[in-house]
Amino acid sequence: MELTPMQKQYMEIKNEYPNEILFFRLGDFYEMFFEDAVIVSRELGLTLTSRSGDMQKNPMCGVPYHAIDSYLSKLVTKGYRVAIAEQIGDPKAKGLTRREVVKVVTPGTILEEAALKSAQNNYIALVYESEDQLLLVGADISTGECFYGIYTGADRLHGLCDELYRLMMPELVVLGEVSCRRELEEFVAMRLSNCLFTDITAPPKNVQDLLIQHFDVSNRPAEQAAEVAVGALLGYLHDTVKTDLSHLSQLSRLDYSENLVIDTYTLRNLEITRNLRDGGKKDTLLSVLDFTHTAMGTRLLKKWLEYPLMDIGEINKRLDSTAELKDNFLLRQQLQESCGSIYDFERLLTRIEIGSANARDLVALRSSFMALPAIREALAGAGARMLQSCRQHIHLYEDLVELLQKAIVDNPGLTIRDGDIIRDG
Repeated sequence: MELTPMQKQYMEIKNEYPNEILFFRLGDFYEMFFEDAVIVSRELGLTLTSRSGDMQKNPMCGVPYHAIDSYLSKLVTKGYRVAIAEQIGDPKAKGLTRREVVKVVTPGTILEEAALKSAQNNYIALVYESEDQLLLVGADISTGECFYGIYTGADRLHGLCDELYRLMMPELVVLGEVSCRRELEEFVAMRLSNCLFTDITAPPKNVQDLLIQHFDVSNRPAEQAAEVAVGALLGYLHDTVKTDLSHLSQLSRLDYSENLVIDTYTLRNLEITRNLRDGGKKDTLLSVLDFTHTAMGTRLLKKWLEYPLMDIGEINKRLDSTAELKDNFLLRQQLQESCGSIYDFERLLTRIEIGSANARDLVALRSSFMALPAIREALAGAGARMLQSCRQHIHLYEDLVELLQKAIVDNPGLTIRDGDIIRDG
């Protein structure tokens, strides 16, 4: 079959990304050709066309660039990986415009708002085996969370699987060969719906550079195997997202010494955070208790339920705060009203740091900042230590609020092309 120069360029890029669906930018559309076009048309219900008139040999389909988020969300939710090839050269210049892949979107790395459930983390996890240890590294690049755990002993696989069930991640990266691969695949197939397996044969050569780039000395893992695992996940994220990931700057080690460890079967059968019927939140303990007013609050409450405290001092601090909020109706009402205008700080800041924020994100950030003084004032009279600690850690960001008020209109356009973003003056 005779290929046009543009199709040859498409195939050259496609050969570099054989496991991804290639979104190829052509003017105001992203086009797909050949097998990718057939897959996308089937999964998204799009009409196949052909430049040559022969849809058997030369199928193609496309989506408008301004609506890409919803299409990406649908494909990635179904477990596909998508490579985005943008026009890099001047489209008005003579000859074929240069194009290159600017990012690869996978279930564990998607940042488009349409694909993220506001009250749920979107984790990506990596599993690595070193001698008699199983290592797990996890991250949510939409919130900046990053952690690792080491599992040893005869029940190491059970401990790993219990954590995977809590994470409920849409993508699992496996580094090298693992002896428990079959058991891991069986567990994921039975307990984690629509989880994509991604294999990495070896860690990147610049593991130490990646660790230094992201974490200060006190944050880096002490164990060499953990360094390899953390570095491998960071390398994978850089290769796919292809943008600044400096917000991944805090690394924590999973430590359950002060928490009650609840295994998969107990979490599942007690329907603590997911029901047995469809894995949703409805009719769970979380749904009964969740009166939070922010997405961050829901995510935190979920973690508290899945990792119950055992330290009596910490439990009493939490109970003292709860009792005060229960008995002080005015304080509770003030906090609820103020929290109602707070957007998802974690994801807003991530979009700003990686350069994908729009003007409406900045308005949401301004609105969230403006709610903080009232929260801090309301907590001034609180007696519980936990509530006082919360008050002390609230920073008001007055300079930033003033800048956002002066610079951004109240109801800005969604994109720069829409205009109506910057205030007069």
